Amino acid sequence: MAANDFLKPLKHLLFAATLSSLFVLASHAQDPPTRVADLNYVTGYVSIQPAGADDWAPAVVNRPFTTGDALWTDVDARAELHLNNAVLRVGPQSSLGFLDLDDSFAQIRFTQGELVLRVRHMGEDDSFEVDTPNAAITILRDGEYRFNADPVAVTTWVVVRHGEAEVTGGGQAFSLRAGNSAQLSGADQLAYDVGSLPTVDGFEGWAEGRDAHEASSQSARYLPPGVIGYEELDSYGNWRDTPGYGAVWYPTVAAGWAPYHDGHWAWVDPWGWTWVDDAPWGFAPSHYGRWAYANGGWGWVPGPMAIVAGGPAMATIVYAPALVAFFGGDGFGASLSIGGGAVGWVALGPGEVYAPSYHISQNYFRTMNVSNTTIVNTVNITNVYNNVYVNKTVTNVVVNQHFANMAAPNAVTAMPQNAFASGRPVKQGGIFVPKAQLAQVQTAHFTVAPSVAPVKEALAPTAGARPAPRPPARAMSVQIVAKKVPPPPPVPFAAQQAAIKQNAGRPLNMQAIRQSMPPARAAAPTVRVAPPAKQVVPQVHAAPPQPAAKPSATPPAKAPAPKAEPQQREKPAEKPPAAPPAKAPAPKAEPQQREKPAEKPSAAPPAKAPAPKAEPQQREKPAEKPPAAAPPKPRAEETNPPQKPPAKPAAKPTQKPKKDTGKEKDKEKSN
Repeated sequence: MAANDFLKPLKHLLFAATLSSLFVLASHAQDPPTRVADLNYVTGYVSIQPAGADDWAPAVVNRPFTTGDALWTDVDARAELHLNNAVLRVGPQSSLGFLDLDDSFAQIRFTQGELVLRVRHMGEDDSFEVDTPNAAITILRDGEYRFNADPVAVTTWVVVRHGEAEVTGGGQAFSLRAGNSAQLSGADQLAYDVGSLPTVDGFEGWAEGRDAHEASSQSARYLPPGVIGYEELDSYGNWRDTPGYGAVWYPTVAAGWAPYHDGHWAWVDPWGWTWVDDAPWGFAPSHYGRWAYANGGWGWVPGPMAIVAGGPAMATIVYAPALVAFFGGDGFGASLSIGGGAVGWVALGPGEVYAPSYHISQNYFRTMNVSNTTIVNTVNITNVYNNVYVNKTVTNVVVNQHFANMAAPNAVTAMPQNAFASGRPVKQGGIFVPKAQLAQVQTAHFTVAPSVAPVKEALAPTAGARPAPRPPARAMSVQIVAKKVPPPPPVPFAAQQAAIKQNAGRPLNMQAIRQSMPPARAAAPTVRVAPPAKQVVPQVHAAPPQPAAKPSATPPAKAPAPKAEPQQREKPAEKPPAAPPAKAPAPKAEPQQREKPAEKPSAAPPAKAPAPKAEPQQREKPAEKPPAAAPPKPRAEETNPPQKPPAKPAAKPTQKPKKDTGKEKDKEKSN
C-alpha cells in the first residue's frame, strides 16, 4: 500500500474530529440570515440542487432557497420565488441560483433562459445584483426588470420597464434607465447596443398578471411587512377577529387537520431541520407567527405590527425553520406502534419562546421571538437564552417549558427517527400521538433539536416518480461576471455529515468548517469579478436592440417520466395558445404549484407555424408579438470606447406545447 493511501483514512478521521468540535465555536459565529426566498410556484419539470448537494432533485413548493441553492426549469416549465421585498419569475429552460442571500443583499447567478425581477421595496441598505455571462447588473431602484441569457452565444438582454440599473463589465459601466433595453455581448471586451423598450411578450404578460393579483391581497393588511409567502392566504382561508389574539387566519382544511403534519422535514444549512409544508398556503404559517386552537379550530396568529405615523412600519421579521418544540429519543416511541426511537413535535402557541438549534446572538434571539409573537414577559426571553446558549455545553439542550398546544386535538405528531432523517413525508411514516400517550410525552425531554443526523436524501427529498432534469453543462460551467465578490462555494454535505452526526443533529459553524477543510483542487473559476470600471454614456437608439436571447436548443438530460400526480389542491385552469413544437411532445407533467387564477404563457415567435392547442396553465391578457430586430442604422461617432458589434443571439429552440392540468378556482375573471 502506498504511503498516501495509508494516510488517507487518518486524514479523514482527523478532519471529522476537527469538525465535531466546531459547534463550540458556533456561539461566536455570525447569525444566520433573517430571510430566505420562498419557492412558491412551480409548473412543469423544475429541479433544484441544494447547497452542498452533488445531484439534482425535483422541486417542491414551499422549499426555502438560500445561498448556494440552484434551480433549473425544463422545457415548458416556470417557477416563482418570493423574497420579503421582491419576486423572481423564471421562464422555461432557465438556470438560476443564489450566490449570496443575506438580510439586505441578493446576488443572483443567471446563465440561461428568461427571468423577470420585480423589486417592490428597496431600503437604504438593500441591494440586488444579477450576474450574467456578459456583465453584472446592479438594481438601483424599485421596478420591473427583464433578463434573457444565452450561454452558447454568450449574449444577454436586459430590459428596464420601471426603475434603474447599472451594467458593469469589461472595464466599463453605464446606466439603464426606465424605458431602456440593452443587448450585451462579449465579456473581456463588453459590446452593447442600447435602445427603447420592446413590446411586452407572453412571458412578461404572465408576470404582470401575477403581480396584479398579488397587489390585491387582503392578507397583507393583517401582517407585518416582510413576512414571506402570504400571497396564498386569501384563497385558502379567512381572517376573523378572535378574543385574546386579535386578527387570526383560519385555513379551510379537513376535519382532524393540525399544523406541521402535512409535509416533510428537510436539512437546509445554516438552519438545520426545516419544515416544508405541502399546502399551497403553507410557507408563511410554518415560518412566522404562532398557532392557536380557538373557536373549535386551528388558527394562525401572526406577529405584532409596528405602527408608525398611522401605518405599518418596515421592521426586521426573522425567518424560522419551524416554530415547534421537539421531544423524543431512543427510549421514546415503542408504545406508539412506531418501533424503535421516535421524534415528536408540537406547534408553539402565542407567547411561547422559540429556541432554535443553531447558535445565535442574544439580540437575534430576542428579535426572532418578539417579531413573531407577543411576549408578555420579556424576562423569559433572557432566561431561555441563557439556559439554552450560555449555560449549556451539551448538544442535546433540554427546554423546561410547558406548551399550551399539547392539549389541542392532533397537536402532537411523531415519526420514526430513520424516516425523519431521510425527509420522508410525515403522512407516510408519522402519526398523531393519541391522548392516552400524552402523559408520556409530557414527561419526555423537550429539546431545541431532534438528536437525529440527516442522510443525503434529507437535502432534497424525492417527490414520487417525477423526473429531475439537469441543466445543460454549458449553463452551469459558463463563467459569469460579478461586481461584488461572492462568498466561497458551499461546503459539500459529504464533508459535514460525520460531524453533524457527532453534533447530535445540530447545524455546524460553516465558517469554521471552511477554514478547517483541506485545500480543494484547483478548478476553472465560474465567477469573474469585473475589473475597475470607467463610466460611459451609451447612445440610446429609438428602436429596441435585437430580440431577446433565447436558450440554445439543448435536449433534456433525462427523458421525461410518465406524468406525476399533483401535489396539492389547485384551482381550475383555462386553455391558452401554445408554442409550436419542433420535436415530438414529451409526456405531460402535472403541476405541483400553488397557482393563482389563470394567466397567459409566452407567445410563439412570429416566424414559426402555429402548433396545436395545449391545455392552459392560466388565463392571461392577449400577448403581443415582440418586434423584429431593427436593421442596423448608421451610427454617429460616440464618446464611448470602441465597441464590438452585438453578437447575434442563438435561435430560440422550438419548444413542446405547454399543458398544465392544475385545478384552480377562477377567481379573477374580472382581471
